[in-house]
Amino acid sequence: MAERDGELLGYICYGPTPMTQGTYDLYWIASAPEARGQGVGARLVAEMEADLRAQGGRLVRVETASQDAYTGTHRFYAAIRYDEEARFRDFYAPGDDLIILKKKL
Repeated sequence: MAERDGELLGYICYGPTPMTQGTYDLYWIASAPEARGQGVGARLVAEMEADLRAQGGRLVRVETASQDAYTGTHRFYAAIRYDEEARFRDFYAPGDDLIILKKKL
């Protein structure tokens, strides 16, 4: 969690990917609307990555949607060097793809 003066600014949820060696899933990352653009998400991801490296992690996987509403999400992950690894077309709905991102640690 990221807090300032006792106020929750963001959180991150991640865990090991079953049946893999050193691969982890980043399930959720969220920040308060008033904290967006202030580096909260990037700091949370950096702390997660440091934790995973300490545990012998080697890869992080993220799933997201291709909807236009996720454009900010796509920019965020690109800025912190998560690359598109795969795309499952029309996964969520026609025209809404599942995008799988990855980062080597």
